Formats: sequence, structure tokens, C-alpha cells
Amino acid sequence: MKHRIVYLDAFSVIGVKKFASKVDGANFTNIPQMWADFPVDDLNKLRELSDLEPSGVLGVCADMYDNGFDYWIAAATTKECPAGFEKLDIPASQWVVFEIEGAMPKVMQDGFVRIFNEWLPSSGYQHANAPEIEWYSDGDMSSPDYRSAIWIPVVKTI
Repeated sequence: MKHRIVYLDAFSVIGVKKFASKVDGANFTNIPQMWADFPVDDLNKLRELSDLEPSGVLGVCADMYDNGFDYWIAAATTKECPAGFEKLDIPASQWVVFEIEGAMPKVMQDGFVRIFNEWLPSSGYQHANAPEIEWYSDGDMSSPDYRSAIWIPVVKTI
């Protein structure tokens, strides 16, 4: 998997969150539905708020529980949180950024499975217990050459 390591200082994201249950793989259908139902006006507001790396509209997996996690549609920003949105602070972290290419949502879901089942166990890194980030480029998300990325917070173990 093509990847790079980057370090980011602490930053905030602003967006909308919803609990994503992992029971029976519900998150693999509920998260794509959340994106499908997300108002275009709110998506445009997030694009306007984005002023930090990773830029643009993001998916953020935070506050992991045994049966699920909070999933955010958000933007990294230094701007004030507008009404109707919430703010999440993300700690300074080292990140491994995996480049993903292909149609959503399958390629993103498959990417997470490969990262956690294949790459992470043999990488010399462990999860840093901070939110995970999905970066989405502009363009046709159903295209076989659509570009996105998965950002996993890590700490070196070896």
C-alpha cells in the first residue's frame, strides 16, 4: 500500500457527528448512507471552513467504543464553529497516510480492512489512540480512478 509518514500539530475539525454501530458490520452501510443524506449546503459550508491540512471534506472516526464509534463529516479548520455544527479537537500526532484509488465506498472500506489486518501488524507502528481521518478529493466518487486517502495516527513500536 502506497503511504507516507507525516506529523501534524494539534488541530480541530468542525462538522456533524453520528454514532456508527459496528454490530454486524452496520457501519459499512450506515456511513455511506450518512454521506448520501448529507445536505449539499452543509457540504459547501464545510468546504468553505477548510483551511488546514488535510484539506477539504473529511470523514473522521473518533471516540471508539466496543460496539461502534462517532463518525464525523467535517473539515479541518481554524475558524469559529458555526451554528448547527460541532467541534472536535485532534491531538498532535504522527500519521501514516495511505493513498487510495477507486470507487467509493468499497475502496475506502477495503483500505481500512487491509491497513488493520495487513499493514499495521507488521509495520513497526501501533495505533496512537486518536481519531482516524478519511480524506476525499473533489470529483466523481464512483470513478475507478477517484483519489482519496486514509490517515491513521501512529506511534513507532520498534
